[in-house]
Amino acid sequence: MITDEEYGRFDAVGLAELVEKREVNASELLEAALRRAEALNPSLNAIVISMAELARERAQTPLSGPFAGVPFLIKDLRQDYAGVPSSSGSRALRNVRCVPEAHSEIVRRW
Repeated sequence: MITDEEYGRFDAVGLAELVEKREVNASELLEAALRRAEALNPSLNAIVISMAELARERAQTPLSGPFAGVPFLIKDLRQDYAGVPSSSGSRALRNVRCVPEAHSEIVRRW
């Protein structure tokens, strides 16, 4: 288990190395990231739509790539995630409820 303090000492490369060395797993990193987000988001207002449950499900699957297991946020601007509402970062479009059927190319590659 990684503490919030330990999590804050690493960048994405360092976190990926911890996963690769099996010192932590994707679920542990995700829960640390979610705790930090929950604590900081009220003042930052950076996370509009939580994808915590999707992330938890994904963290349980086999992951590959240089940053496998490292949690990150998806910006609501041309980074569509299938099934998750998108407003392209616009308050005016929040009530339109556009829900993409497919991932955008960049999300698919991630």
